[in-house]
Amino acid sequence: MHATPAQRPASAIDDGTWDVVVVGAGPAGSLAARRLARSGRRVLLLDGRRFPRDKACGDALIPDALACLERNGLLARVRALAHGAAGGELYAPSRARVPLECAMLTVPRRALDAELAAAAVESGACFAHGLVRAVSEAAHGVPPRTSGRDGAAATLPVGATVHVVGRSAPIAARLVILATGAHVGLLGGAGLLDRPAASAVAIRRYVRATHALDRLVVSFDRSILPGYAWIFPVPSEAPGARAYNVGCGIVLGAGGAESGDRTAAVARGLREMLDRFMREFPVARAVAESEVGRSPVRGAALRCALTGARGWAGGAVLATGEAIGATYPLTGEGIGKAMETAERCADAVEAAFAAGSRAPLADYPARLAAELRPRYRGYAAAERWVGVGWLTDLVLRQAARRPRVQAALTGVLTETVPPERVFSPGGLLRGLLG
Repeated sequence: MHATPAQRPASAIDDGTWDVVVVGAGPAGSLAARRLARSGRRVLLLDGRRFPRDKACGDALIPDALACLERNGLLARVRALAHGAAGGELYAPSRARVPLECAMLTVPRRALDAELAAAAVESGACFAHGLVRAVSEAAHGVPPRTSGRDGAAATLPVGATVHVVGRSAPIAARLVILATGAHVGLLGGAGLLDRPAASAVAIRRYVRATHALDRLVVSFDRSILPGYAWIFPVPSEAPGARAYNVGCGIVLGAGGAESGDRTAAVARGLREMLDRFMREFPVARAVAESEVGRSPVRGAALRCALTGARGWAGGAVLATGEAIGATYPLTGEGIGKAMETAERCADAVEAAFAAGSRAPLADYPARLAAELRPRYRGYAAAERWVGVGWLTDLVLRQAARRPRVQAALTGVLTETVPPERVFSPGGLLRGLLG
């Protein structure tokens, strides 16, 4: 059973100054809040909804997320909530099957997010619910009025105020971290938003069925091209039945430059795609034929490729996680990468407090550019290849016959092999000749 973090209404928060206000309690926001609270900062973690709450997602934790959780001492408690899988399977448009051998977990976001928020609370963060309508940067820093928790120095001036619906007085903060996922309205006011449109759209439903499937399945079946689909076993709370996260998604186009109306239309089309996938793809059909219940479809926009927003623009407000495009192109993996950006964000914030200056915050976007952005470029290029159905089929059919190509695809998933090793003219040639 997952934890239920203590969460109070934002109207009950006192009027004192917070060292850091984190807006958004997904994996990135909660991890940043936990790290800063453990360093002695006075941290307020705000989310617009009461926990536990649902969140549309694939629910998979692949090696990068597992490594991040382990670095932060959280893997064991998350593993206790999760379904463990020895690996996964990729299916080509022609339905050639490619096994992927690596450790993965699945845990519904309702449970994962509550657990990570609870860990932040246990570390000293205050957790509240309230819809943030605006974040205003102070024209001139207000001198410090309080010290950090447990005597840690809080030498930065008040840099921003957070305005919450239903609360008469704004909340004062020395620094604010926006971890709002694909909802990026607050980033615009802080000068952090370059592109409001999403990069991709995905939907999912939970299906309870008696069919047994223990591996994660990702399919580029012809029934759903130009999109992709998945079937991920997740923990089941119903005796006598398995539970699966079944969903599909589609990339919106170059740079995500689609209108909101177009994005909504794509999401509606995905419902038809998902129904077709469950009728026509054999593994999905086996699940559907043994179904004993299902949840409504839920959808979400995705922000990918570390584009569309900046982590910091020189003020008292930073952004992290999917808000800055942390989701990987190609794999659609977002949880691990969101937490990795949060680690770097929290490190920069702590350095700023230690220095008594915002200057160290510049290290955050610099680290994103140096350490993460090159990896994203490779996955973005591979995604363009996968968008061409016959190329995807050719690569995956080669992988189905050649263990070396299978191992390379597993390496792409685990970030030990650059995507261009497989998804490039040279990679294709090596696969054909290997």
